[in-house]
Amino acid sequence: MAKRAAIFWQVAATALALALAPGELHAQASAPVAATPLPGNNARCVFDYMSEEDREMALLLFASEAIGGGRFRKSSKNVQIVDRLIEEAHEKCLDRFAWSIGRSEAARNYALTALLGEGLRQVLIVDDFPVAKIDAYFAANRLALSRKSEIEGADKDRLTSWLIEQGWDADKAEALNMAALYLETQMLLDRTERFFGSSGGTTRQTVKSRPSPARKARRGTP
Repeated sequence: MAKRAAIFWQVAATALALALAPGELHAQASAPVAATPLPGNNARCVFDYMSEEDREMALLLFASEAIGGGRFRKSSKNVQIVDRLIEEAHEKCLDRFAWSIGRSEAARNYALTALLGEGLRQVLIVDDFPVAKIDAYFAANRLALSRKSEIEGADKDRLTSWLIEQGWDADKAEALNMAALYLETQMLLDRTERFFGSSGGTTRQTVKSRPSPARKARRGTP
């Protein structure tokens, strides 16, 4: 996943930075929202426990990493802060649910993949490409795509042809590449949910076996 994440941010980081105008994040974060139920005992738990502010911060940190020529190593301050944001949410899930180690790993991976997918979604929407068309393609081909991890070769050609038929501009190669990467994130989310569901059982994490509690992640540029 690290390799695919790096490829994604190299393609999308500049567009994402341009798409998020100064002050936009504050407006999104401060907008009143209706009360929502607590995240459930599922693969989405970690992602759902991340605030809107933390999700947008993670997107900007990854974009900063790519624009600055980073390689998404664990030693990067950008990557470390995103890891802490995810771990803070993970701890909230563990406080409520007795997860196996497999479920913890699946939920953390789900959160990272969902962030990548959201970044791509934002870039495509800003550039007026209908992401709903990719969602529809995934829904119609879910069974076949569930056996794959990447969209390349003939699979990518089929997706590209279908999107062009739906009105996407055939000359926008970068957007079509982003569409394939976005589709891959949806495939991985689907697979991660299935893995979470099969990773129950009696082997549970105890407090002692949990990772060390993450220090509160600094909000802002590292």
